[in-house]
Order: sequence, then structure tokens, then C-alpha cells
Amino acid sequence: MGIWEDFVVVIQKENDLLSKLVDLSTEKQKKINDAQEVVRYASEEQNILVQLEEIDKERAILFDALAPGLDLEDWLQSLDEEKEKIITPLILRLVENIGELQRLNDLNQELLAQSLSFVEFSLNILIGDDGSPTYQRPGANARGKSIFDRKV
Repeated sequence: MGIWEDFVVVIQKENDLLSKLVDLSTEKQKKINDAQEVVRYASEEQNILVQLEEIDKERAILFDALAPGLDLEDWLQSLDEEKEKIITPLILRLVENIGELQRLNDLNQELLAQSLSFVEFSLNILIGDDGSPTYQRPGANARGKSIFDRKV
């Protein structure tokens, strides 16, 4: 295979890996309140990200060989019609996958933050929120000690 064919294959692999990440993020969203599942999904995502990093390095090397000194737009404009028809949909899919992944990651971060806030709220209800356990007004008696260690 030549550099062109290798480049197309690498872009397809990147798209496949990004699609897997999108699917994992979607599944993680459904299980956002199950800490073990979130950890499992995060581990799977990490494995895919390692693969994606390697593929992306390969893509960068191939792109530099195909289009030395050109940016993506200039390179796309310099392609013949046949190659442009092959690569343009792949690059558009790549951009869409990255955008969708970013959207899902932002939403998942927000859901995790809300979940954490709910857990903290629930803990405060259970143990009471008496203020700081270290500082008190001079002469004030400490209320009953809690059996829960509030340090996290």
C-alpha cells in the first residue's frame, strides 16, 4: 500500500475508535449513578484513548508525508476529484465524531457533578451540617459529636 491508502485506513481507524468512544460515553451516561459501571467505562475509554493516540501519531506522520508544509484546507483543495471524494466524507465524519464526543463528555461531567452534589447533600442531611468541626465561637459548646468522619 502507498502513503495515500495508509492515510485513508488511518482516518477510518480513527473514526472507528471515536465511534467506540461515543458509544461508551452514551452507555456511561445511562449508568452515571453506578460508580462501578462508571469506573469500568472509564477504564475502557482509557484503553481506546491509548490506541487513538497511537493512530493519531501515525496519521500526523502520514499527513506530513502527503502534504509537506500544507495545512488541511490547502491540502484538500490540491487533491484531485477522486481523492477528494474519498477523503472529504471521512474527515467530515471525524469532525462530527469529535464534536459528538465533546458534547457527551461535557454532559457526562455535568451529570457527575450533579450526582456528587446530591451525595454531598445526602451526607449533610444524615450527619448534619454544623459548620466547621475545627473552629467555633469562643465559649460556644460543641453540639453532639457525629459518628461519621466528614473528611473525604
